Amino acid sequence: MADHQLRDLDLVAVTSHEMRTPLAAIRGFVDTLRRRRHSMDDDQVEEFLTVIASQADRLTRLVDDLLVLAGLEAGGIKVTPEQVLLVPFLESVVREQPGSERRVRLIVSAEAPATIESDPLRLHQIVANLLANALKYSSQEHPVSLAIDAEGDGVVVDVADHGPGIPVDEIPRIFEPYYRTAGGRAAADGAGLGLAITRRLAEALGGHLTATSVVGEGSVFRVSLPRQPARVRPS
Repeated sequence: MADHQLRDLDLVAVTSHEMRTPLAAIRGFVDTLRRRRHSMDDDQVEEFLTVIASQADRLTRLVDDLLVLAGLEAGGIKVTPEQVLLVPFLESVVREQPGSERRVRLIVSAEAPATIESDPLRLHQIVANLLANALKYSSQEHPVSLAIDAEGDGVVVDVADHGPGIPVDEIPRIFEPYYRTAGGRAAADGAGLGLAITRRLAEALGGHLTATSVVGEGSVFRVSLPRQPARVRPS
């Protein structure tokens, strides 16, 4: 069997598995509401509806991730560069993250450029994915840092967490679609698509994504990006 056919089978298997859990939760809570609605108070109903909405959001994220990954692998992701004011842009991404209040520290180096030319939609996806990942794996009492600095003629964005960490020999694999470390599977749910998508988005913007980690202490994900896309960078 050809490699692409094996990948397609893996995609179907993983996607089916990841969809079963939220679908089962939605079906279970809906069935319970149907049977017990008249004996439940408003708080209980609201609790059930909150779980249903959360699981529906989980399904939506999975579908969105699959569409983005398919587009990236097919070379179909459109990149539209424009001027991005870095600090206001990053502040807005932080505000959009659930549970980010008092948990994310934005650290801006004096050498960091004020603007870069990049695709704001794709840059937003990169930073939001990394922040969501860091918040998911860090406990409530530990802050997550989002730091920007200059690097040569470009900019680096570091997202650091205090999660379980990643064994050194597994770091190259965390950027593969569907791969999840043992610590990651134990700490949170997910399909293992976020980091694969984020690395490919960084590459689409002319940059790259790397990671360093210490088991038991946490991880740092670094996005290195040019200040301008290669096609308009001065010679």
